Amino acid sequence: MIKNRKALRIGWIVFLLLLCCGCGKKEENGSTSGSVVDLMEGIEEDRMGDMEDTSEGGVDLKAENNFFIEDTTDFAIELLKESVKGKSGENIMLSPVSVTSALAMAANGARGNTLDQMLSAFAGHQDMDSFNRNWGKWTEGLTNTEEACLQFANAIWVQENEEKLSVEEDFLKQNVFFYDADIYKAVFDEDTLKSLNLWVEEKTGGRVKDILDNMDEEAVMYLVNTVVFDADWMKIYQPFQVRDSTFTNAAGEKKDVPFMYSTESSYLEDGNAAGFIKPYKEGYRFVAILPNQGISPEEYLETIDGEHFLDLLSGAKTEAIVKTSVPKFEAVYEAKLNSVLPSMGIEDAFDWKTADFRGLGTYVNKNIYINRIIHKTFISVGELGTEAVVATVEEAVAEAAEEMEEIEIYEVYLKRPFLYAIVENETNIPVFIGVVNEIG
Repeated sequence: MIKNRKALRIGWIVFLLLLCCGCGKKEENGSTSGSVVDLMEGIEEDRMGDMEDTSEGGVDLKAENNFFIEDTTDFAIELLKESVKGKSGENIMLSPVSVTSALAMAANGARGNTLDQMLSAFAGHQDMDSFNRNWGKWTEGLTNTEEACLQFANAIWVQENEEKLSVEEDFLKQNVFFYDADIYKAVFDEDTLKSLNLWVEEKTGGRVKDILDNMDEEAVMYLVNTVVFDADWMKIYQPFQVRDSTFTNAAGEKKDVPFMYSTESSYLEDGNAAGFIKPYKEGYRFVAILPNQGISPEEYLETIDGEHFLDLLSGAKTEAIVKTSVPKFEAVYEAKLNSVLPSMGIEDAFDWKTADFRGLGTYVNKNIYINRIIHKTFISVGELGTEAVVATVEEAVAEAAEEMEEIEIYEVYLKRPFLYAIVENETNIPVFIGVVNEIG
């Protein structure tokens, strides 16, 4: 349940992946109306299985050089890199884990080069079975409380056309077990369009409506993922910490906007940028990275990869005093990733001639491939929260005065374009990642 707070910080993600059938003679889909059928009956027990029974070789969140963490983080950075190309000066906001979740569901039905390319993009050091186990274990351990929650929801909508479409039961079972997916079968008509949109609306607490405006006549399957993140700052911003200042956008234009000021204790630096970490009450942290003067966020991204990002966070100076400012901002972003993912090596899956999804199922005289991807995100960053620990920062400053040689003081004011991420504490995997070039 999404909380309704006066000071709300929430991010939602919708990722929709459309599988179509191409080539062959165009055929009618059969019936033009019908009800949605829940296919969970008969495989519901797989959702309730014991993850430990199949987790041998799964992710150890404490391990160094963990392949799952490295692969997932590297995919996040590469996804942002490709997404900003040709969009200099724009705000970009993605959820790499949402994209990964939907791609992984589809990859459970991929074979041959199609599978190899997909794994190379989001799981370069793992096979499909290992990634499934690692993903299942990671999501099982995510913090989900009243003060900090990250909620995934997955669903697969299968076209009701038994004469032409045959879906592999193992494909459905894998996605139920590891991705907790709801499975539905229906004629792809206006009623089903309404049902799919209502499912998304429900999973996002009413914040995403009508994500899909039509159902493609060649569609055979929709894979849908939603992610909702809602968390309180560990130390909320008090009214006296919020005041107007000037933000200079990527074009050099200046605008007065509300900024939130605080003192944090974790400082980041790598020679091309400086930044800080601001924790939420549980489970997650906000990471801000400000490229040096003269370096745009897009240029900075070209200098890093997933390993660099993880090293930057693990090497943070945690005994520092960091004077910070964050502009209050909201970002809504919608994109089709049909060109972004092929640029990352996932090519065959989008080509009806080369796609190999035989592990997913088959369609008479046609080949199944990925036709359309919709990724829609929203984030709001504000004062947030319901509690405050008064004078904590002031007390830290007082202690610093007695040991000045041990505690350094830094300033990171986000008054020009910057990057940000919301990361999960145990792994530093980015849940959200984006670029802010413009405020308001």
